[in-house]
Amino acid sequence: MKIGYLMQKGEEIRKPPYNGPANHVRQIVRELERLGHTVRILFRIEGALWLSEDLQRFRTIQAQQMDRGALRLIERVVRRTQATFRLPYFAYFDSLRFALACRQELSDCDIFLERMSWMMSGGVWAARNLGIPLVLEYNGDPLADLEAKGIEPQGLQRRIAVRSMKAVIRSADRVIATGEGWRNNCIQKWGAQPDRVVVVENGTELIRILSRSQLRSFQPEDQSPRRRALVYLGGFYAWHGINVLLDALVEVIQHMSDVELLLVGSGAGENEARALVAANGLQDHVRFLGQMSADQFAPILAQADLGLSPYCGWPEYSGLKIFDYKAAGLAIIASGENGHPTTLKHGHTGWIVPPCDREALAEGICYLLSNSDLRRQMGQQARIEAEEMHSWEHSARRIEEVLLNLLRS
Repeated sequence: MKIGYLMQKGEEIRKPPYNGPANHVRQIVRELERLGHTVRILFRIEGALWLSEDLQRFRTIQAQQMDRGALRLIERVVRRTQATFRLPYFAYFDSLRFALACRQELSDCDIFLERMSWMMSGGVWAARNLGIPLVLEYNGDPLADLEAKGIEPQGLQRRIAVRSMKAVIRSADRVIATGEGWRNNCIQKWGAQPDRVVVVENGTELIRILSRSQLRSFQPEDQSPRRRALVYLGGFYAWHGINVLLDALVEVIQHMSDVELLLVGSGAGENEARALVAANGLQDHVRFLGQMSADQFAPILAQADLGLSPYCGWPEYSGLKIFDYKAAGLAIIASGENGHPTTLKHGHTGWIVPPCDREALAEGICYLLSNSDLRRQMGQQARIEAEEMHSWEHSARRIEEVLLNLLRS
């Protein structure tokens, strides 16, 4: 297949360190290429359109029909009027420019695979114009993401945006959701047809980076005195639950003082987390390790005792961090409810606690740290499942299956 991978609102895939979404894109593209497919990536970032055919060389492009002549003049007038009178934003020109770029650069593709972004219609317009099937990647509710960050649109702008997003999702030939929770969300909130929405979970490259022999859960029990390591991998937005985790840690160290929390990641909310650490006197028990590549954080996870995923106020609980924890052979404590996250089985590969529940989280941490045999068994089983189900190759093969079935239909 010749696949056009689209991101109208792109992630920084050009240079490391890569965040979770960028890592997802790069891993899926690489694995699809290994399966024998040609993938060209067209994305918009920092106000410019970029094209890459190998994830190594990137070049800027222009949508020639859009960036010269009458259309360009009309765009300038409309944008100036919109800014002056603070009129609602339709993203029309952004989407038109992206659609024209797709027509210009990707007209010979067999299929489009698009990472869905907020209020962006260019991929759908291009697919319909060219007669190319379109598959959307639904990696999370975009409106919920904006609401969690406190920047969601209001009033007429919100109604316009929601209507635009529903039209995009309903126009897709298939939607690939990265979790069962997101599948349900896509159907119930955005009106996607159930028979068009399939689940393909994310993967992890730690299966490749780490062998079983490197993992604490597969090594002989170390009886020497040491600080037991809790690890959190991810961002610092409120819905990540860092504040809940730090409050729980205060309770944990009242029962066991030989505990250290390692925070791997960065982003908005980090300063607030640092302030909370200082306010609670946790400086000797928390380390901020910053943004790291997978090769850098892999050995940290491999020798930790517990992996933590304390989501709070988020509609889906199966984040990338859980797959990394599983691959690192970690016992995992994760927020969840109503059978989620489906990738963990309570008491078998993970320990699921109610979201935003500080006491339940603290109790879970203390219980698993006090039960080394159970902790090791959970970590070992999590690793075995990761090897069987959570490699990026496995994810890419499932995506390949969706694309080929659509082309055959």
